[in-house]
This record gives sequence, structure tokens and C-alpha cells, in this order.
Amino acid sequence: MHGPGYFLKGMRLLSRPGIRPFVVAPVLVNLLLFVALTFFMVNRFDAVTDWMVDQWGEWLNWILWLLWLVVGLVWLALYGYLFATVSYLIAAPFYGLLAERVQLHLRGETPEQAFTFKQVARIAGRSFLREWRKMRYLIPRLLGVLVLCLILTFIPAVNLLVPPLWFAWGAWALAIENIDYAADNNQVPFDRLRDQARRNRFATLGFGGVALFAASIPLFNLIGIPAAVAGGSALWLDRFREPAAGER
Repeated sequence: MHGPGYFLKGMRLLSRPGIRPFVVAPVLVNLLLFVALTFFMVNRFDAVTDWMVDQWGEWLNWILWLLWLVVGLVWLALYGYLFATVSYLIAAPFYGLLAERVQLHLRGETPEQAFTFKQVARIAGRSFLREWRKMRYLIPRLLGVLVLCLILTFIPAVNLLVPPLWFAWGAWALAIENIDYAADNNQVPFDRLRDQARRNRFATLGFGGVALFAASIPLFNLIGIPAAVAGGSALWLDRFREPAAGER
């Protein structure tokens, strides 16, 4: 139950004066992405449902409503995952800065102090490069999950497993995405973060599930993704960060 609470904590953190300016740029990026991706996904969903009716309308009428439900749930989760993934990729430098400011605030290290240009360039550049490292981990596994879900969709009864399977993967992926900004700012290797996430599996999945749900709600996802970054930073500080020698 700890994981979902960190998303709510992230929402509260976004309103803090020292953090609020670092939310503007991600929200503007998300607004442009929202218009483009929402239009595309709505049109594609209509095409998928029309194809289902043409292919199975005559001999699968009795189960067509169930297939619509399964496809609709998966499509909504897919929309949220794609929205979040593209947002992280495009706005990675801004999210890195946001995570750094959240950490400064939570540790009481004068978050009202402005970053220097050198600090901004260093954090932004490192966050962008780290995002590509995460993509190398996530994309092959995403393709595997998509193929598996596609196969299961056409198996009666078994296709009921598709939404929870896809949701579990999306929750894990988005949790890793959001928590990693704080880990990267503290020079923690990505592989070590993954090990830490596995050791805190329930908190990781709980947090990621709420982040995926927030990313799947149109308009709310504009602010939901920055909130997940802030919440992921708080989660890393509380449960993932290895204490320094003087803190033990």
C-alpha cells in the first residue's frame, strides 16, 4: 500500500513554490503530445473495432462484446503507456531537473536556490542519455508482451488474462521510468535500480499501477506524469536510496 501513496505525495509536491516552475515545461510538452496521440489512438481504435465486426460479427456475436471489453481495456492501458513513454523520451531533461528539485526539497537543501546553467546542462544531458538506456531495456520486453497479449486475445476465456497482464507490465515499466530519474541524479547504475525495484516489488508495482492509471486518463495525464516523477523521486529517497555511512 505504500506505492500508491507516493503518487499522491508527488501531486502535493508539484504545488510547492520551489518545485512549481519545473512543472511548466513538462506540462507544455504533454499538451502537444496529448493532442497528437489522443487523435491518433481514437482513430486507430475505431479501425480495430470495425475490423473485429467485419471479421467476427457473424459467427462470434455471442462473445464480441467481451472482445470489445478486452480490447478497450488494453487499448486504454496502451494509450497511457505510449503517452508516458513518449513524454519521458521527449521531456527527459525537464523531468531530470524536476526530480533533482524534488530531492533538494525533501532533503531540505535550499530548493529555492536557482540552478546554474552548468547544472541544468549536466542534469538535462545525463537524463536524456539515461532515457535511451532505459529504452534498450524496455522496448524488447514491450514487444514480447505485445506479441503474447495479441496471441492470448484470440483464445476464449484465456483472453481475460490480457488486461491484467498488460497492466502489470505497464505498471512495472512506468515505475522504473519514474524512480530512475532520482537514481540517475544520484549516479546509481540502471541495473542496480532494477535490482532494488525487484527487492521492493510490491511498492514498485503499486506505485507504477497508479502512474499508469493516471497516464491513461485524458487531460489528467498532463499533470499526472510530472506527479509520477515527483512521487518516484520521493519513493527512491525513502525506500531505495542506500544510506550514507554517517546515516547508518
